Amino acid sequence: MRDSPFSHAVLEQIARYIQQAHRVAVITHERPDADALGSSLGLAHALRRLGKEATVFLFDPVPFGLDFLPGLDLIVADLPGPKTDLIIAVDAGEPSQIGSRLYDAILRLGVPLIVVDHHESNTGYGTLSAVFPQKASTAEVVLMLIQMLGVPIDRAVATCLLAGIVFDTRAFATPDTGPETLQAAALLMESGGSLYEVMTAYRGQHPLKALRLWGQALTRMETRDGVAWTFVSREMYRATGTTMEDTEGLANFILDAADVRISVVFRERPEGGMIRVSARAKPGINLVPLARSFPTGGGHKMAVGFEAEPPLDEAIRTTLARLEALRRSGQLDDF
Repeated sequence: MRDSPFSHAVLEQIARYIQQAHRVAVITHERPDADALGSSLGLAHALRRLGKEATVFLFDPVPFGLDFLPGLDLIVADLPGPKTDLIIAVDAGEPSQIGSRLYDAILRLGVPLIVVDHHESNTGYGTLSAVFPQKASTAEVVLMLIQMLGVPIDRAVATCLLAGIVFDTRAFATPDTGPETLQAAALLMESGGSLYEVMTAYRGQHPLKALRLWGQALTRMETRDGVAWTFVSREMYRATGTTMEDTEGLANFILDAADVRISVVFRERPEGGMIRVSARAKPGINLVPLARSFPTGGGHKMAVGFEAEPPLDEAIRTTLARLEALRRSGQLDDF
């Protein structure tokens, strides 16, 4: 799929905002994955090479296995200061994904908010929003922006963006991985990014305790008509010494089963509150309508996340009922 001329025009406008700015705050969604963190750090590195004062603001800890990314010292667990004159939100489809504490502080600053993303469900918030749903990762969009700014790509930028591409495409295995994705990866490798280093991190992203947690979840898995679902409870976290971070990738793992078309993982938060739901699908299925039927849902056609009201058993019943209704009505068909 070709990029929209409109999106390219918006990128040009964003480049002008960046050129005029002095102190830039880069933000992303809560519980960042490799694409979110890699894109944020890659952009911050590039902005610093452009002579800007750029900082990544993030309250969550760096996820397990991503501590190889260069520039972790650019991350600050704080709110942007009053001298900030530009905010860039990376890989965040809607304000709620950023978190109210950080987003409310941004609104109080009253400075331009730029959004760079690739999620189809992006709500179009911000002063300017450049969304490329045809791209397999936000890292590819950030690369386009950096090239538009004329910033030379060094090893730090290349490593961060390459990580975003590799992790978000599941090592170039997702259906939206196209020739342009591989060309972007090749360019980043030529610029100093190590595919071996990134792939080593990708393959080793789960500690043993996470696998024990997955084992418990898989023994509780249920299936019906090509849909497989399971859950992770607070008791399971305690029994395995894990956190919600250790559930990342479980929905993809279940989807790899030959006779599964849709996978759904329900996760209690260790501290309580809303139930976090991750859903994945194979080509021909669009899960965005399911995600949008919940207040905080979003993602891609084949990979969405949202929150459901507790308790856990009620969240499972509600979600599966909506999923079945949408399937029967044909609203999930994507042919």
